[in-house]
Amino acid sequence: MVKAMLRYIKSFLELLYPEKNICQICNSYEESINDTYICKSCLSKLEKIEMPVCKICNKSLSHNPDLIICDECVREPRSFEMSKSLFYYKRIAKKLIHDYKYCGKTYYYKLFAYLLVQYMKEINYKDFDYIISVPLHKIKLRKRGYNQSKLLAGKIGKYFNIPYIDALKRINNTKKQSNLSRYSRQKNLQNAFALTSNKMSELIAGADILIIDDIFTTGATVNECSKILKLHGANKVFVLTLAR
Repeated sequence: MVKAMLRYIKSFLELLYPEKNICQICNSYEESINDTYICKSCLSKLEKIEMPVCKICNKSLSHNPDLIICDECVREPRSFEMSKSLFYYKRIAKKLIHDYKYCGKTYYYKLFAYLLVQYMKEINYKDFDYIISVPLHKIKLRKRGYNQSKLLAGKIGKYFNIPYIDALKRINNTKKQSNLSRYSRQKNLQNAFALTSNKMSELIAGADILIIDDIFTTGATVNECSKILKLHGANKVFVLTLAR
């Protein structure tokens, strides 16, 4: 119990007071790091998704660069307009995201938010009325102690002056998506989300909304969230994730 409390206090302090000029990944000191939270060496190891990609879900189309939309988006029309992801979900990016979600490295949210902000500026992906995050079920939130996507969304929203709203709640404590097949993922998420309140419908009516999540795999989670938002009057829904 004491050890768990100490780990929590340490994590909380690191969340609030990460030291400048220290790379959050390798802990090296470089004056050029400043508020970027990452050294050039570690940044070079993160593999950015390269063109050509599907214009809807950002899936790599390197096998057929003449395509505009991937076969998955043709087969299963999406409820969101567009999804963008910064990195391939493998090697160092995969480890960092895992540590961020499951190992209490909450301070990574500043590093990840910084990288996503630079990416959004680069591709001009910032004209939204509201920013939200994929919600965790209250049982999972209690166990983890934080919603990793909400930390990112809040930081990004502040940078671009986009209001963050808690528009959605997860009403079913769904199974872990990574352990399921594509079909099972979709079925697992049916009726999993709802608006946080009836008044939220008035707020999001006609709005363009950006959903933040950590990983895009099949897109089932963000697609289900988009359905709920559209059902209650949202105009357009966009998605941004760290990796896919």
